[in-house]
Parts: sequence; structure tokens; C-alpha cells
Amino acid sequence: MKVSILIGSRDRPKALIRCLESVMKQDYRPMEVLVLDDNSNGYQLNELLASTFQDPRLRYFRTHTSLGVAGGRNFLMQQAEGDIFCTLDDDAYFSDSRCVSCFVEAFDRHSQVGILAFKIIDHRAGREDLIVPFSRWWRKRRPHLTEKPQLVSYYLGGCHAIHRRVIEQCGGYQDAFVFGLEELDLSYRAIEAGFGIMYFPSVVVHHCPELSAMEQQERHRRLYYYVRNRLFLAYKYLPLIYVPIYLGIWLSALSLSALKQLAFMEFLGGLVVGLRELKKLKRTPLSQQAVRYLKAHYGRLWY
Repeated sequence: MKVSILIGSRDRPKALIRCLESVMKQDYRPMEVLVLDDNSNGYQLNELLASTFQDPRLRYFRTHTSLGVAGGRNFLMQQAEGDIFCTLDDDAYFSDSRCVSCFVEAFDRHSQVGILAFKIIDHRAGREDLIVPFSRWWRKRRPHLTEKPQLVSYYLGGCHAIHRRVIEQCGGYQDAFVFGLEELDLSYRAIEAGFGIMYFPSVVVHHCPELSAMEQQERHRRLYYYVRNRLFLAYKYLPLIYVPIYLGIWLSALSLSALKQLAFMEFLGGLVVGLRELKKLKRTPLSQQAVRYLKAHYGRLWY
């Protein structure tokens, strides 16, 4: 199977070089690497990549308006030729040269799995944490939970792999989400379509968060999308019995975050716009089969 590594980047050239170095060291050969320069400022990223990597597998694209996370991933998947799409953040990198080979083997062994979530080690403020598809409550209750491969209910965006047939059957990301929760939206659709999502800790990815200058300016704006998109997800997918408690918990947590960030106007904006636009959404609640899958595999229905 051919693998397409998809990397969106904006104003983080040093982090991107580190990311690409880890990709080019992979021992899996049927691979292409697609980089999207999402309207970076002040330099020619293509010249930097051409001078650093002389590798015909590397393909470069640039947009002159920012597509956002969801739109950028869709753009790259449309250009990609692979059977598997592996999305990797530009401020992340593979831990070793066997990562791609490992997840290709996992897809070969598990034919019903459509998406693989990896073990992401987050390096932030001098500390390490895990970004994995289990709540902290489950991780405290079962300390060894993150060490074994198993079916789960969602995946995280820092690095993951999606089989092409998932996108062909379920569609891509929702461009309108822009930033935040687009992975959960696709997880719901994949599960409803009968695909499994597997956590595969043999693939380890290091994530070293680095805000670009533009992201620092827009960090409060992200709260707006989190609020709005959380409303969309609850209304569109959750059976009605779960919606009030789910939204009550999440909106309370997000309002508290808004107060801490002094970004309450962004919270209110996301809430107002989200409620106003719900009438444009068609409700497609998860089936009983999908709900059973979520309950059996650490899914979040109440919060």
C-alpha cells in the first residue's frame, strides 16, 4: 500500500524541518510526502525545502488564503495518491524510522479498522503528557491502558492514519469547522459507517507545541470555534437523552476557560453563532449500534 504523509504548515520553518527529517528517515518506501504552506508570511518555504531535501517523494503546495486545519487536510487528501493518509502536525515528529511500517502492518492485520490513533507524547512547559483517546479518568483508573492496542471511539489530530476508503465512504473533514473537533466529527461518521478506530501505541510521536505569530494573535479565536463546533456535534450526532448534560458540562468548562483567558466575548460569539446556525444542520443521530460501540470503547456520550 502506498502511504501519503500530509503536513500542513504555517510560519514554523524550523519545526517543519525537524518534522520532515523524521519522515524522510522512515524505512517504508512506497510513500509520498505532501506539504501545504498555509499562507505563511515573510519567506519562501518551497526554496527552504528544496535546499534542505533533495527527495522526489516530497511535494509542495501553497495557498494564498488560509484554509484552516480542516480545509488544509481536505486539500492535501485531494492531491494525495496513497491508500493511507497519515496526517502529521508540523511541530511533531516520529520517534523512530519504523513508525510508517508499523501502522501499515496494523492496517493489514485489522481489515475492519479505518483509522489508527497513535501514542502522542506532548512536550509542554517543561513537562511531558500523553495525548491519547482516553479520558484522564480512565487513565487514572487503568494505569496501563495506554500501553496496549485496542479499539477506541475517537482519535487526536497531532498524528493519525486514515485509510482512503473511510474518506471515500464518509467524506472528508468539515471545512466550516476551521479549527477544533473536526476529528471527533469524522470519528462519529466513521463509526456509524461500520469502521473501527484503533489505538496503536507502537507508533510513538513527539509533539512540541509551538505557536506561530499568527496563532498567538488568534489563540482567543480558537475558543470561538470550540464552542460553536461543540454545539454542532451535540445537535447533529447525539441522541437527545445525552444532549442537555453533554452541553451543560462542556459549556460550563469552556465558559470557565474563557474567563481565565479574558476571552468571554469569543465564548459568547461561538455560543450565539452556533445556536443561530443549528437550524441549518440536519440531525443525523448516531444509531443504536454506533452508541453501543462508543459505550464499549471509551466513548464520550455524557461529556
